[in-house]
Order: sequence, then structure tokens, then C-alpha cells
Amino acid sequence: MLGTELSCVFKQGGRSRRVHLLVFAPGSDAVHAIREMLQNLKSKLNGDGRPTVGASSRDLTAQLLDIDEACMVVPAHIWTPWYGMLGSKSGFEALDECSGDMTPHIPAVETGLSSDPEMNWGVPGLAGKAIVSFSDAHSPPNMGRELTIFQGVASYRDLAAGLRENRVERTLEFFPEEGKYHLSGHRKCRISQTAGETRQAGTRCPECGRPLTLGAPHRAQELSQAESQSDHEERRPYTKLAPLIELLAHTMGKGWAAKSAGLAYHRICSELGGEVQVLTKVGTATLSGLGERTWPSP
Repeated sequence: MLGTELSCVFKQGGRSRRVHLLVFAPGSDAVHAIREMLQNLKSKLNGDGRPTVGASSRDLTAQLLDIDEACMVVPAHIWTPWYGMLGSKSGFEALDECSGDMTPHIPAVETGLSSDPEMNWGVPGLAGKAIVSFSDAHSPPNMGRELTIFQGVASYRDLAAGLRENRVERTLEFFPEEGKYHLSGHRKCRISQTAGETRQAGTRCPECGRPLTLGAPHRAQELSQAESQSDHEERRPYTKLAPLIELLAHTMGKGWAAKSAGLAYHRICSELGGEVQVLTKVGTATLSGLGERTWPSP
């Protein structure tokens, strides 16, 4: 599966915009053509794992489809304040405001760690789009902490159909309360508020008066219409999971980065088929039986 995340930095509507996009390509020929296109846009391809592109989301999508109509573009973590397509700081009020005539070619949106599918169901502009959850690869332990289960086989063609035809069976989610942008707040003044508290107190910091960074739930509620929820397409089930390493560390009275917790994690995953299998399928009796010979002494 060939794909990456791109950071589009551009001006539109008199404002600076920063939008992260997931881009998938059907083959290596398309990848080489995309790389050449990005170089012509004077993109920073070697700066980090998320290249910065000086083009709008709409224009980049159009150029990708010109290279190969099988390419796919999915807006990433759409509620993140600074880099989400619908984020409060540099985002838009609607998907089509950002993507324009390319909106029909956007098959899905990705919720991000601070959001879950339910927060997205009431947003009219997302109707007809698959609601998916993926995880970035900032560090190997975080890979797979959110994922989407599609109908079909593991292939590019079936993934494309899964996105475009909304063949999502379910998603596995991080608890959004643990996400960096779930609460509204002002880091400098150490202010954190729930969406309800922000609605009552206002969107400015009570300490210094500067605008708060609005969390994902607050922003989603701003753009939602309660009456539209009943008309939304079929709601796919989803499951919230806590990271196994954090559960083990808490049980052992250790920090999640402790060597003993990591050793227990790798042994359990190795013997029982991986973290998702352990969290969703393995019973407590199996874990208890494994405990004496798997977990190192505190």
C-alpha cells in the first residue's frame, strides 16, 4: 500500500490555511509522477515524514487525479485546530469550501485521535463520506492504535472501493478524551475546558483574554445540526480501546516507557497474536494463565 501524508500550506479566503491530507497511489509509476509534480511545486520532500506542499487542497487533489484517477485523497484528522480541514484555527466551515469542485472525489474523512465517529455524524457536509480512523506513524508504538476494518480483501482496489462505497464494517478508536485536542484550552495559562464549559464561559481564556484553542468536540458541535443526525447514512459500529502498553504499565505500577512494561507487552503480543487480538478477542482467563511466566517481577 503506497501512501503518505502531505501538509498543504496556502492562502484562501483571505486567510492562511494549513491542511493535512492522506494520499494513496495505486502503483510505483504514479508515485514517481507524484514526486515529480511535488518537486515542481517546490515542495519540501526531505524535511520530515510529512512533506509540505505550497498548493491548496483543491488544486493538489486535481493534480493527483490528473496523474492517475485511481489516486485517493482523504483529509487527515479533520478536527485538529491547526492542521485539520475543519479545524478552528486554519480550517474551513465545510468540506466543499476547501475542496470546491473536487469534493465529489474526496471519498472519506479521517476522524483523528481527539474525535470519534459519533462526533462526525451530525455534520451535514460529511454526509455520504466514509468516516474512517487511521493512525499516524510518528513513532512505531503508535502504529495501529486506530484502524478501520473494511469489507473485501487486502488490496488497493478493495480499499478504494471501501472508501468510495463506504464499505466500512467498524473502526477501532483511541479514547478521544486522551487526544491532544479533545479539550479546549490555552496552554500558556494552563486552562482546559470541556465543550460544555466553553459554551458557557466563552471562547476566550479567562486568565489572559486571548482566544482559546478550540477542542475537537466543540468544533464538531459548532458545525453540526442535531436535526440532520437522523438522516445520516448508516452508522458503523466502533470500539474504543486503551493502549495495551498503558494498561500493562498501570497494572504493574510502572510508567509506560518502563523496560519491564515493554518486555511484558512484547511477550504477550508475541504469544497471543498482537495488540488488537489481545484487546478484542483474548479473555481474562488466558491472560491470567500467561501472567506468571510472562510478566517480569516488579
